[in-house]
Amino acid sequence: MDFLKDLNQPKVYELKKAFCLFDLDGDGVISEQDLKNTFLTLGVDKSEYDIDKMFEGVVQPLNLDVFLLLMLQRANGLAPQDVMVGAFRMWDKANTGFIDKERFIHDITTYGDRFTLAEAHEAVADAVITRGPQLNDEGQLMEKLDYMDFAENISGFQKTDHK
Repeated sequence: MDFLKDLNQPKVYELKKAFCLFDLDGDGVISEQDLKNTFLTLGVDKSEYDIDKMFEGVVQPLNLDVFLLLMLQRANGLAPQDVMVGAFRMWDKANTGFIDKERFIHDITTYGDRFTLAEAHEAVADAVITRGPQLNDEGQLMEKLDYMDFAENISGFQKTDHK
């Protein structure tokens, strides 16, 4: 697992914890039965066909090394955290670590590779949001997005200057 030394270790740790949650029988391998049982514990009954499709093209046995490589391949196009933070800073002229949520949504639905409004709201749905101290045009406390936390959550697995 030499490839792990160049990765963001807290994220690798989270992936290892996720692997353990899927490996229900604790044998060091995520089997089709482990995955089916995981879905059942979440209240979702997946068919054998659905489970087979999820394992299609996956190297077997699906041990921790294979799982980590699979997750890293899926996240391959994601930028590292420091790149994401740098991008978000363009909205943070006062360098507070927070950006106006509505302005951010407006900009990503208006400029460049535009998000739909639904995609924009979905993108920020899990972001840490605070209110105030400024008021918006309707006199309500302005919603601010904690972009440092947001960047950590949506970034890839590469090491950054921040961790």
